[in-house]
Amino acid sequence: MNDNFLDLYNQFMVFVEKDDEAGARKFLVDNLQKFPEEMQEKLTFAFFEEALMDKTKGMKEIAEMQKEGLEAMGKIDKAKKNLEDQIKIKNLKDKLTQ
Repeated sequence: MNDNFLDLYNQFMVFVEKDDEAGARKFLVDNLQKFPEEMQEKLTFAFFEEALMDKTKGMKEIAEMQKEGLEAMGKIDKAKKNLEDQIKIKNLKDKLTQ
């Protein structure tokens, strides 16, 4: 391991030890080009994977909300039809009793 990489690693570990995720992320992004190429590829993939997971999570939540909305609309439609049927029955009964 060369001294440059070891120095970067030690600087990064300061953020990790302080549990400073935002600082660690900023350090990695700001210093990405200083890491060995293999490490750059791994970091880039990790950032891509995290962004993809965040995007997917949001999509799942939206899909769930849409599903719940459709279910609610179905219940409203059934209730509306039931109410319309009851009104028709009442109107027919009223006409027959006149």
